[in-house]
Amino acid sequence: MRPPPFLIATACAVFACAPPPPPATSRTGFGSRLRVATWNVHDLFDAEDRLLPPGDLDPVLSTAALDAKLGRVAAVLDRVDADLVLLQEVENLPLAEALAARAGYPEARLVEGFDPRGIDVALLSRRRIGRYASHLGETSSDGRPLWSRDCVEARVEAAGGPVVLVGSHLVSRITDPTGGRRAEQAAGMRRIADAAVSTEPGALVLAGGDLNDEPESASLAPLLADGDWVDALSVVGLGDVWTWLGSGGGARFDYLLLPWSEAWRVVSASAVDGADVAAASDHRPVVVELEWGR
Repeated sequence: MRPPPFLIATACAVFACAPPPPPATSRTGFGSRLRVATWNVHDLFDAEDRLLPPGDLDPVLSTAALDAKLGRVAAVLDRVDADLVLLQEVENLPLAEALAARAGYPEARLVEGFDPRGIDVALLSRRRIGRYASHLGETSSDGRPLWSRDCVEARVEAAGGPVVLVGSHLVSRITDPTGGRRAEQAAGMRRIADAAVSTEPGALVLAGGDLNDEPESASLAPLLADGDWVDALSVVGLGDVWTWLGSGGGARFDYLLLPWSEAWRVVSASAVDGADVAAASDHRPVVVELEWGR
């Protein structure tokens, strides 16, 4: 039996939220590891002018500017060297496919959402994607679409078994200053991730993306407050590291989460920094390496 949430909070404060030990039957015999990343690539738009929504507020890059942007992002992805990459702020599937080709990923997925700027979530994968489900049809309590930028659910085949990745880009503080809509989206992500754990026994379930708020915020409480899902950066003692840099300083917006019972699988986690990252985006990629082999 795992400890109650208040004891988890105390342990996290003292021991940087040390994960539970692996089950006795899983201590040996690992054959491979899995690297997963999430990164907001900041306004990856194409060179076409689309006059109708969604996306009617999108900038239009020149062909040269687009080529340069793709090159900068692909160079960082090459350094990150992740098997699965969840991306935010990609305009459309052809653009995701162009980036995948540059960065050496055989699979790319994207479903266009309702964001007026046309920014969407995407997935690049070196592993076979067996299923890629959109949740755009879900509605919020006020009857509007719950997901302006989608919440995707991908099932990927990996050496250690199936991996389910739940990813989104929650609404920003600019459009949702009180955090109420973001909280409803966080609750939706938690519901989808919990359902994946229940319906995919034996799969490794991960959730995250650009959640646009700090770990202790009320808007992310539906996802994080009870401790059943943990942040990989916090598992390794980096819970306070910034992942987005604005004019007022850094903030922690980007996450890869996994069930508390699976946190022992985290081998390493980092927010990747460098001049190449800063040249490509205002966000740092979050990269997690996991034990997931047989």
